[in-house]
Amino acid sequence: MSSEPFGSAAWQVALINPEGLTAAQTRKRPGRRLLPSLGLAYIAASLEHHGNQVSVLDAGVATQHEVRRFFSHPYQMVGVTATSFTFREALSAARLVKQRFPGAPVVLGGPHVAVDPEGSLADPAVDFAFRGEGEAAVADFVEVLKRSGEAKPEVLAQVPGLVFRDGSRVRANPAAPRIQELDGLPFPAWHLFPMRRYRQHALLTSRGCPMDCAFCSIRTIWGRQWIRRGPDHVVEELAWLVRQWGRKLVHFNDDNLAFDDRHISGLCDELLRRRLRLNWVVQGLRADTVTPELLRKMRRAGCHRVSLGIESVSPGVLSAIGKKETPEDMARAVRMCRDAGIQVLGMFMIGNPGDTLQTVRASIAFARESDIELPAFYQALPYPGTRLWDHASREGKFLNPDYRAFDHLSPEPVFETPAFPAEERRRAFAEAERFSRSRYLRYHLGFWWPGRLLRRNLFEIAHELLLVVKALFFPWKWVRAATRRWAAGGTK
Repeated sequence: MSSEPFGSAAWQVALINPEGLTAAQTRKRPGRRLLPSLGLAYIAASLEHHGNQVSVLDAGVATQHEVRRFFSHPYQMVGVTATSFTFREALSAARLVKQRFPGAPVVLGGPHVAVDPEGSLADPAVDFAFRGEGEAAVADFVEVLKRSGEAKPEVLAQVPGLVFRDGSRVRANPAAPRIQELDGLPFPAWHLFPMRRYRQHALLTSRGCPMDCAFCSIRTIWGRQWIRRGPDHVVEELAWLVRQWGRKLVHFNDDNLAFDDRHISGLCDELLRRRLRLNWVVQGLRADTVTPELLRKMRRAGCHRVSLGIESVSPGVLSAIGKKETPEDMARAVRMCRDAGIQVLGMFMIGNPGDTLQTVRASIAFARESDIELPAFYQALPYPGTRLWDHASREGKFLNPDYRAFDHLSPEPVFETPAFPAEERRRAFAEAERFSRSRYLRYHLGFWWPGRLLRRNLFEIAHELLLVVKALFFPWKWVRAATRRWAAGGTK
């Protein structure tokens, strides 16, 4: 953080997660979301730490009344977070702000700015943007605006990570140096969020990933440095989360949680020492970083599911994307997780360099033979700054060149190559989707089979019981949801 003295006057700052804003403006009942926005919560905490008053709108869970009330108060600055696939809604939020508060600067942040800094200011409703870690930079920027009002370009040029207009051109300052002492950041400002509307708690124990997979934009967003928090600091945040907002499944959002096995092992040791008895899942875990001993310790500490980025079991594809893992690593990791009593969400991609209909079918066969209970297949989505983008541009043809319109769950490919044309990509996805659905159905139907039940952990059993209760006593929710889909012409 800056060592310069900050102004004494508190600013009213609004922060918006725009995903779902269109629906929120007509939503009468509160929505539900899996996770709140960690990025906004950290920025909010930093702004509050420096004496500002902060309000947060999560459009995905807000009602129309809450949206109207949020925009009825004047703000001196408004920040909007954006990924590439929420960028359009972020622009809608920026325009809405400008309609209500023309004088309030609108600042765009989030992963999209790192991918396309200059394009982030293409719409006049956006005044500034930030790339890189924003906790220190945004707080310092607010103080610049407090002191200077309409800051001159020579002043703005000194703000790390800032993207701004200088006459007719857009200038993008170098990102701020990575925050090395993550333990020095205040805990996320969850008191500004409607925490009861989120099914899980979100938490980061580290930032970044030193790997260089062809499809991943983490290098563009964070850089390749992996920086971890201290285990005692992480567990203290977990204990604080439970005290303030009750027990929920904890979702570790790290891109590479077990890059250093001493980190995850130390975290497990601290959880066991504190006897918090939490259930948690891991978003990012490499197959070649786990051992039977580590997984057993993770299970004792409360881990019940890990997401393994398998991508493909073709050695050629794995080599082409720079995965630096082998099919044997993948099979061994799945087997070790199963032996430790940890569920595997196996994530696969369709369409990476070297991929064909045959290699995708080999991945489906691997998921079947390895007995992965929760397989998930996704179309490969290239983003600017990644080698996958270069591959699609050089060797293929874009079917949808606007990466801001990509949908991570869509069956439609966004590019094709001579070796893997669009029609075969659609066929591969359809076959993978049928297989995945059959695995999920098999999982639920066979959950209570004695041989499988012995492998379940208490969290899985409690979760499955809850689903049974909902299906038996609240079937009209499913009927109502199906009716809405049919009325809209959706899948029956």
